[in-house]
Amino acid sequence: MRVFRLDSEMLVTPHLAKLVGHDSPMPHLRHYQDDGLFDRFDYHASELWSNGRDGWAEEPKGRAESASSG
Repeated sequence: MRVFRLDSEMLVTPHLAKLVGHDSPMPHLRHYQDDGLFDRFDYHASELWSNGRDGWAEEPKGRAESASSG
């Protein structure tokens, strides 16, 4: 999912199954009310960002060991 937020406006590209990015819709959302679609996408993107991990960081120890034993 891609989210581009500018103040009270947002462009969202939810990735849909079997579609590449340029085939996915990109709705233009505006914040009109609390807990509307804008706030829900904003919350979802914030959760993904805050719970993400560094893709360049060293892999967790258990995962690296299991990959080498197979």
